[in-house]
Amino acid sequence: MNKKILLVEPAYRTKYPPLGLMKLATYHKQKGDEVTLVRGKSPSVRDNFWDKVYITTLFTYTWKETTETIRFYKDTLFQLSGKLFVGGILANLLEKELYNETGVQPVTGLLDSSSKLGEDDNVNIDLLPPDYEILKQVENENFHYDFTDAYLGYATRGCVRNCEFCAVKRLEKEYQPYIDIKKMIDGIRAASGEKRNLQLMDNNILASKHFSRIIADIKAAGFYKGATYAKTKQLRFVDFNQGLDGRLLTEEKMKLLAEIPLSPMRIAFDSIQDRPHYEKAVRLAHEYGQRSMSNYILYNFKNDTPEDFYERLRINIKLNEEFKKDKVRTAIYSFPMRYIPLDAKERDVHTGNKAWNKRYLRGIKLITNVTMGSVMPGAEFFNQAFGENAEEFKEILLMPDEFIRNRVVKNWKKLKGDKKLKPYVKEWRKTYRALTPSEKERIIEILAPNDFEAVKKECGNGITGKTKKLLIAHLNAEEEVKAYADK
Repeated sequence: MNKKILLVEPAYRTKYPPLGLMKLATYHKQKGDEVTLVRGKSPSVRDNFWDKVYITTLFTYTWKETTETIRFYKDTLFQLSGKLFVGGILANLLEKELYNETGVQPVTGLLDSSSKLGEDDNVNIDLLPPDYEILKQVENENFHYDFTDAYLGYATRGCVRNCEFCAVKRLEKEYQPYIDIKKMIDGIRAASGEKRNLQLMDNNILASKHFSRIIADIKAAGFYKGATYAKTKQLRFVDFNQGLDGRLLTEEKMKLLAEIPLSPMRIAFDSIQDRPHYEKAVRLAHEYGQRSMSNYILYNFKNDTPEDFYERLRINIKLNEEFKKDKVRTAIYSFPMRYIPLDAKERDVHTGNKAWNKRYLRGIKLITNVTMGSVMPGAEFFNQAFGENAEEFKEILLMPDEFIRNRVVKNWKKLKGDKKLKPYVKEWRKTYRALTPSEKERIIEILAPNDFEAVKKECGNGITGKTKKLLIAHLNAEEEVKAYADK
């Protein structure tokens, strides 16, 4: 007898397709079941009868939205009937906490057997091709998933590393060095038609002893250098979305990567200590004609400092300038990623790293909001956005929010020095640079919590001189920026 299956993705912020739910859709459709996908809490859907409900989870800091969604369906639909299944990243990392909060025992690990879901056919659901058609049930003019024009899958699973900041070892305990992606691609093509690109989510594909075989599979699937998509003749691309381990990049492996349309090539730069390996890997990629590069810059983890973070960004700018000398330029885009502990139930948590404070973290967010999350290759823009040195970078981070957002005048690229800056920013900078070392320590101490009321209180506690002037700028920044704009 055919069953009615409900797939639920909590309404947290994401544009990435729910791959686990998509594979569950394939599994149940192959059994002849009726499958429905929803996002968030839907009263009309909840009131229907369902044989099974599956709820996926994402990062741990989506805790509130996720637990509310689980309780919403559990309390009305099933009580403790055993027909509700919860899996995904949060469910694996906070298994006990999630059970205590919701009363639902999470399904952990990979879905390598349908027996984990109470089925008796022992199918490895994780190896099934994802169902793209199911996404159309929730997409509309206001919401659309990204990457739906790409084959989504894995050529390996797990990672040989055990980095403290990474959850992979807890999610995918054993490293699987080879998965036949041709089967996945053929399955998607048969069910949903041809896709333009190939998006692989492997966590450390360079560690595979079958790397040359994987590259051969990619090429055999139609993703070789210069390959085009159908009649449109658009170039195809391959993206190892989770990044490549630069420490494992050899000339032999780079030569193989150069045979596929890799764009962008992502290499993590998690620590300043990785600099020798990182620079070697980037130069090797450039040597083999890799022109589009992107990297993740982790910050706020353990011993990382704002100075270290700035230096890693600066290294990429210098590499970009170095590659400019060639006829065909390699461009590196950096993507800062704030470290959030693996058990954090919200984003804004203290990691124990005393080098970073809330004001610094807020400042980076404001800068990267303007740049849409990325740091572009150009030196001129970088110097303006992040400062010409680490000290100036920290100075920018301490500025009032509105000053950070509205620092430069129109046509600033044609000007030099302080002439680029709006008057209130010039005045703030002049005052800050006139502080003594002890006064700078004090202003950082006051601004560190990023607490408006605390700043207001300090202004009434007898602080005088330049320190008070800087604090008052934080209190009056919005009015000052508006007054300048109205002129």
